[in-house]
Amino acid sequence: MIFRSYCVCAVVLLATLFTDAISAREHCFNYEPAKVALSGKLLRKTYPGTPNFESVAKGDHEETGYYLQLAAGICVRAKQEDEAGDHMGVKVIQLVLSEKQYELLRPALGTRITLIGSLFEAHTGHHHTPVLLIVHEVHP
Repeated sequence: MIFRSYCVCAVVLLATLFTDAISAREHCFNYEPAKVALSGKLLRKTYPGTPNFESVAKGDHEETGYYLQLAAGICVRAKQEDEAGDHMGVKVIQLVLSEKQYELLRPALGTRITLIGSLFEAHTGHHHTPVLLIVHEVHP
């Protein structure tokens, strides 16, 4: 009788976890061409670039850009035909901006903004977060 109770509890627990996993996956964002709206704090960060992408102190060029820090991690999922992978718990996203967008956003550094754009997965050493956002619209 005790064994049967443990089994029932284990089955209920697994069913709950499985349902939560499916639910979380249903609320994931998709990669481009889908458009997404994300809100967060606009940051300016510097990372090491060429030639080794390891250390500015050891001679790598600085790569400074704008990033969106989200209040909570998001999920980004790939479709079967995508070459990209799924990413869970993404909290910082590198922004792909035009020169005009950099100028427009500069006064908003350190503040909360909303951006609309398309997500893609990092695929070069110049991409410093697992997921990046090509920005189409800015909403302060």
